[in-house]
Amino acid sequence: MKATFKQDLILEAIIKAYLEDNLPIGSAELQTKMPIEISASTIRAYFNKLCNEGILMQLHISGGRIPTVSALKKYWIEKLKTDTTIVLGSLSNIKNALKEYELYCALEFYDNEELKEVIKVQNRFLLLIFTNSEVTISYSDEAARFLNELLGFNVYDLRAISTKVGFSELCTKLDQMLVGKVLFQEGENVLYEMTRENDNRFLYDSFKNVRAVLELKDGIYFEEVVPIGYMAVKQRAKIGGNNAKMFCLGRVNTDFESFFNKAKEI
Repeated sequence: MKATFKQDLILEAIIKAYLEDNLPIGSAELQTKMPIEISASTIRAYFNKLCNEGILMQLHISGGRIPTVSALKKYWIEKLKTDTTIVLGSLSNIKNALKEYELYCALEFYDNEELKEVIKVQNRFLLLIFTNSEVTISYSDEAARFLNELLGFNVYDLRAISTKVGFSELCTKLDQMLVGKVLFQEGENVLYEMTRENDNRFLYDSFKNVRAVLELKDGIYFEEVVPIGYMAVKQRAKIGGNNAKMFCLGRVNTDFESFFNKAKEI
């Protein structure tokens, strides 16, 4: 058996064990969790090697090992696939899973509302015709030119662009149009804890802004979006046959994979 294969098996086993109970694990205990037979002395040798490489760490001289934040980040990047649509179960089941795994989540129905037409009304208003909705805003030549260049854009992309250019009236109208599509926000205690740890109230307000977090591209986010030690996952979802957007946030040592598996249960 190749050494790299053994190392990968040991590393995956210790990460899975750590995600399960968030406690250090020793070589003898990990030996019982291995899918193949590896001696405790061999596991200890790999523990030392992985610690030297900054993949594992030992909190106490006589204690077991735990994976580092960088090791967990690499694990989640390889493990979670955010380029697919996750089919979720019932809302109550999702909420129960969020409580169990202590995650924050925002879930919103996704309607593919596209901007179809921009109509000038008596030089006073612009009537924006979407696939299934209409919005009116104050008229200006600049607004008319801007919006006519965005025909065919969906409402979410249009709102993101409007935010970037400071088109506040349009942002407000689009938010009103999207009211009712948010299914829920759960797990505010996670946001409170993250805010308290980082002594930054702005963090709480930022992640409570559903529009902002759901406009992120699908993917896994670390320090570029959340504080060190946390991670966020943005992904397309389907619930009850309806398309949705899902944003989840929690500590990097939370078992996101098990959460998603439970959230899929009917």
